[in-house]
Amino acid sequence: MFQNQVYIQPAQAVPGDFASSNPMIYKLSGTGRMVADSSGVTVGHFAALNSTGTVTSIFSSAPDASRIGFVHREFNAQITTFLAEAGYTIQAGEPVALFGKGDFWVNTDVITGTPVRGAQVWWDMTTGNTVIGAPSSPPATTVNTGYLLISESATVGAVVVISNTGA
Repeated sequence: MFQNQVYIQPAQAVPGDFASSNPMIYKLSGTGRMVADSSGVTVGHFAALNSTGTVTSIFSSAPDASRIGFVHREFNAQITTFLAEAGYTIQAGEPVALFGKGDFWVNTDVITGTPVRGAQVWWDMTTGNTVIGAPSSPPATTVNTGYLLISESATVGAVVVISNTGA
């Protein structure tokens, strides 16, 4: 984003940033490549690696849970909207950093109940939304990512810390 104001306290982070230097593990592709599929991939959200080496953010049916990972921000998203200040979409064919383990900052798209530290993190694979808090009866379109909320609480639209490293 282009700077257009100055705050006394800088922002903590941007969705997709590392939240710590704890161990992080990339997902591995059997094809030797890991690139965004034709619809692009959103930084700071969950996605899944396909057998072809492409990464997909939105599915119509549940992907293999072992292929789900978090899309890290490595400045590979491009600003393609005319006059936009930021872009979070990695364009088709561009490399994707998909992590299976780590501590990350994420934007809370949806919350269930009143999530506090230790709440489960779910991924709605049909919308791409990150859901904080375990649904009482999870819809078939959501997948438990294995990540937990590390921030003390979460509200819709807030940038919070998630982890699956035991931090």
